Amino acid sequence: MCEENTRLQKKANQQLRSFLDECGIKNVAGKRILEIGFKNGLFVNECKQAGMIPIGTEINQEHTDKSKAKFPDLDLRWYDGNIFPVDDNSCDYVVTFQVLEHVRSHEHIFQECIRVLKPGGLMYHVCPNFHSFYEGHSRIIWLPFLNKGTGRFYLKLLRKYKPGYESLNFTKPSKMKKVLAKYSDRIEILSMGRKEFLGSFNEKQIEKVNQKLLQMAMRAINKIPLIKNLILKTLAKLNLYYPIKVIAQKK
Repeated sequence: MCEENTRLQKKANQQLRSFLDECGIKNVAGKRILEIGFKNGLFVNECKQAGMIPIGTEINQEHTDKSKAKFPDLDLRWYDGNIFPVDDNSCDYVVTFQVLEHVRSHEHIFQECIRVLKPGGLMYHVCPNFHSFYEGHSRIIWLPFLNKGTGRFYLKLLRKYKPGYESLNFTKPSKMKKVLAKYSDRIEILSMGRKEFLGSFNEKQIEKVNQKLLQMAMRAINKIPLIKNLILKTLAKLNLYYPIKVIAQKK
């Protein structure tokens, strides 16, 4: 249990560092940040330790109760799935990590993010790319062009199917762009994760991949710079990169 807690703590710290680096944020003192789907509360706590004023919302009552008991000084709020319990134009940043694939409506989430952000504020969403070669929930090699139905068949064929699959909202770059385009008058898309993917393909990141065959292939690619650059640029151009990272700024 102690080892697992240490792993989760390191993950939360890495999430914060990635968010700040990829958004080009230098000074966070006094900045107000909202995490949607805080689960264990560790990222919210990291934000507080960094000098920010964090808020966490969570739709799961059990996660909310456990995290509030563990971190009584944090502002952790249960969320009923409708309006975020946060004031309009009150946050400098809104973030999610592996949440968008679990929500019913991306439109609703983006609308609420825009509502609570201050003008000039940033939203940062990290989620799986179901148009890539990896499926993180089952930790298997994925086929990029599968839809929900063929994906179900594929998982059953590999004996990896679980009922939770049915609630997944397939997150793909093309789908994300289509939804975000509806708010082009209110936000500017700064990144969809291509640049971040190209910049983070290294041994340290490869070590985090929880699929042995894919990890072996990535290590082989990483050893040959010319082939590596060609493959990575091709994957990025075809939107086959992983994960999706939506970075957008409110106008």
